[in-house]
Amino acid sequence: MKKVLMVCAGTGVLACGSGVVAVAEPAPVLPTAVVTAVVDGDTVQVTDAASGTVTVRILGIDTPETKKPGHTVGCWGPEATAFATETLLNQPVALVADPTQDTVDAYGRTLAYVVKPDGWNYSVEAARAGVAKSYVFDNTPVQQYPAIVAAEDQARTSGTGLWGPPCHGATDSVPLAAPAPAPAPTPAPQTAPDPPADVYYKNCSQVRAAGAAPLYRGDPGYAAHLDRDNDGIACE
Repeated sequence: MKKVLMVCAGTGVLACGSGVVAVAEPAPVLPTAVVTAVVDGDTVQVTDAASGTVTVRILGIDTPETKKPGHTVGCWGPEATAFATETLLNQPVALVADPTQDTVDAYGRTLAYVVKPDGWNYSVEAARAGVAKSYVFDNTPVQQYPAIVAAEDQARTSGTGLWGPPCHGATDSVPLAAPAPAPAPTPAPQTAPDPPADVYYKNCSQVRAAGAAPLYRGDPGYAAHLDRDNDGIACE
């Protein structure tokens, strides 16, 4: 698994395993990477010379789904992606870890705050812009949770972004309805082929051998000599 350089922000530094992670604070930081792609409103790809390209799941927030297989696009999902693109794409940033959280999630994504050199913290500002909600994983709030919630409350109070129309805070994706199976084709009815129009039967034995009995007046092969009682039905 790739290792990502985590920047220590502020004055608090705690040991974490064999490395060092920062107590994330909104303070100036030294950029170590550039955002090279935006996956959605809470996930980006960054590249630096030491670690190459890694995917970062941004800590402390959750944005509406836009690419969840088999689900609808969440309300305000495209706008959240646009906000991330406008504010982060091609920008130098620092990845700041949080000692209360894992450094990598179950999908192999790096877990970090994405912070600009002047301390602009994407997690806080996305909540303030109304494109993200505060998020707590496994009942363990991130250290920036109070700042994120305060920014979220500002957006909620003013009806900004997903807190206003048309979402009004409802951004869940729902499973797409499975298409109804196509009805099975109805087989065409099987009909016996019509006998040739010029058919001639010498007697009823031939009619029966051909499987054509009885013959009705007007049927191919009907003849008076086959209809002895002249009732219109031959070879009864």
